Amino acid sequence: MKIKISLLALLLLVACGSKRQVPVASAETPRLAIAIQYVGVPHMDIHTQPNDAAPVITSYAYTETVSVLARQGAWAEVRTVDGSGWAHAADLIGTKEAAAIKTETPRFMTPPAPVPNNGRRGELGFEAKVNTDGLIVDVRTLKNTTGSEPLALANAEALKSARFYPLIQNRTHIAFTYQHHVYY
Repeated sequence: MKIKISLLALLLLVACGSKRQVPVASAETPRLAIAIQYVGVPHMDIHTQPNDAAPVITSYAYTETVSVLARQGAWAEVRTVDGSGWAHAADLIGTKEAAAIKTETPRFMTPPAPVPNNGRRGELGFEAKVNTDGLIVDVRTLKNTTGSEPLALANAEALKSARFYPLIQNRTHIAFTYQHHVYY
């Protein structure tokens, strides 16, 4: 019995005297984000490496929230469902810009190209129907005081090639109608 008590006491001393082990970060341990940002473009590809030639592993849409894990030059490493990937840092926006987007009016991502007036004076008014992706799907001429139908058609075509940032209401992209005017 004395041997058992001695052995138990020895084990207790060893257990109490051993150093506590600190867990080491492993591949499964999530990395802390250095910033939380938002996607500032309609479509943002996430690459396996910080270069455009690397394969795309996923993509994010306009105003989605991303966790930034690291930065490398013009690239940002962002958290994905399966780990992480690389995006253009310029495609990310901050909290203030993201909050402004939720309340702002339509804005062009790609504005219509200017059309020369060929000496004409006056105003052209258009109504553009814009889909949920910011693409113009229909343009209708509302006003033409220039007296030139070809000038109105050229401006309507220029407007059709423009692109808007998507509008968001209640976390949903919405279609909208935009009034566009050109003055000569």
